[in-house]
Amino acid sequence: MSSLQDTPRSDRIHIVLVGRRNAGKSSLINALTGHRTAIVSDVAGTTTDPVYKSMEIHGLGPCVLVDTAGFDDEGGLGALRLEKTADALDKADIAVLVVTADGAVDDFAFERRWLGERRDRAAPCLVALNKTDLLDSAAL
Repeated sequence: MSSLQDTPRSDRIHIVLVGRRNAGKSSLINALTGHRTAIVSDVAGTTTDPVYKSMEIHGLGPCVLVDTAGFDDEGGLGALRLEKTADALDKADIAVLVVTADGAVDDFAFERRWLGERRDRAAPCLVALNKTDLLDSAAL
């Protein structure tokens, strides 16, 4: 297995975190890396450009984790942020869709539609259910 330092970024496995604003993508990348890689805030839209973090994942090898802007971003700058999110997703080897537990209310229709529009070029997608601690235990 190649070491992180010996592997060019383009040859590393790209794992792209996508989801709505404030779904917890930045918190997840920070937890996975063990560092404050991305800014975490209650303010929706804190992540404006993709944040890249190279790391080695045991059993997988050299990887690049990518935190992206929420795909429900709005306004003029929101459209530009969405382009960058879509570009990062197009280059992904693995996508991780971060959803909040309360998103089940609408059966994740927004997420399914957004990813469905990219189905022809989409990477395999894992779903990370986040913020389950905020739900009433009966809801789980």
